[in-house]
Amino acid sequence: MAKFFSFLSRFLHRPPAVSHGRSIDTNLSIFREGDRVFVHGKNPLLTKPLRANDQTSARRGLLKHNDIIGKRSRDLVQAYKGPMYRVTYPTLEEYVTLTPRLVTPVYAPDANLIVSLLDLHTFPPSSDGKEDEPLEILEAGTGHGSLTLHLSRAINAANTRPPPIPEAPQRQILTDTPPTSKSSRPKNESAKDKAAVDNGQQRDWDVWRGQRRAIIHTVEVSPAHSAHAESIVRGFRRGIYAGNVDFYVSSVENWVKEQINRRHKYLFSGTVKPFLSYAILDMPSAQLHIPHVASVLKYDGLLVVFMPNVTQIGDCVEIIQKQRLPLVMDKAVELGMGISSGRLWNIKSTVPKRHSINMASEEKEISKNESEEDTSDDTYCEGVPSAEGATEQESVLVCRPKVGGRIVGGGFVGIWRKIKE
Repeated sequence: MAKFFSFLSRFLHRPPAVSHGRSIDTNLSIFREGDRVFVHGKNPLLTKPLRANDQTSARRGLLKHNDIIGKRSRDLVQAYKGPMYRVTYPTLEEYVTLTPRLVTPVYAPDANLIVSLLDLHTFPPSSDGKEDEPLEILEAGTGHGSLTLHLSRAINAANTRPPPIPEAPQRQILTDTPPTSKSSRPKNESAKDKAAVDNGQQRDWDVWRGQRRAIIHTVEVSPAHSAHAESIVRGFRRGIYAGNVDFYVSSVENWVKEQINRRHKYLFSGTVKPFLSYAILDMPSAQLHIPHVASVLKYDGLLVVFMPNVTQIGDCVEIIQKQRLPLVMDKAVELGMGISSGRLWNIKSTVPKRHSINMASEEKEISKNESEEDTSDDTYCEGVPSAEGATEQESVLVCRPKVGGRIVGGGFVGIWRKIKE
């Protein structure tokens, strides 16, 4: 009996089993090589990735990386021929603002508002083994990678902890003609990728990616911008959010064709089942790509278009109406400094009732068709066609803020919901 209790005591107090699987190191208490560090001061800065025997120039003096590696967040570091600087890990807002850019990023206030408007909801992986369809988001126009990071953070809880990211770039360059055979696969950016396929780290990464429950597909036509954005996403907090994102160098149309071709083998009919829950278009002439994206958007899925001015949102309204796309506008929101939660706009096409009216009477007629509770002054889009000589089938586009006066903002977001398959 004594032996039994001795065995039971050792069993109950034994240390937990050590997992031999590798994963991304999220212990951010100590700075390591590869980390980017935020340096506090009158002119705050972000260091380049820490490397042994390297250094970063501060406003006064030089910060030697050897003096930072091994320090804890919020420790003081003595600059060579300069003062003491406090160093911490950057917040996402600081990181986006201070990282080198090839294009203007979507800054944190706007990115946070866009993510909030999507109303994303994800769940941790199921323990009962049931396989549900993954949540898939398309971001057309990767740009700097700022919005990509905010989206990835929002869905991160849906996926398990990833293994280490292979050093080789994971972005895919799609050819003009999508692959047609099972053995065909998109070309990767670097020649190193071919050798990395046989590497255990690459295999672990590919297996994990195939089990994700939430995925962001980010598409960019510029190879340089896509490569830069991938490095930006990988560089934040040791790549904690990089595994949720698939990078593509392609046009939106080619990406949609490639996805339809790849998923066609799972279907018995001649049509492809829609697979996107959300689609975000942040690119020039976004209205021209709406028909392609709408075809693979799920029922009740959201289409979001981010444009510099309200007239471009009006172009989206017109093309949706002309092509009779199954999309209904949910809201149009103005972003910008001093607009904490966005300002709603009313954007729609209105058909004048009379055959021929002048501009003064036209404004009066359009005003009657607006909501009675909307009492703000009319602000019409540029390029509104004159109703002079218009037929009953012709329409005019009206854009007006729902409240307050005119404010110069940072952009406009139009949100549409798919109402049928």
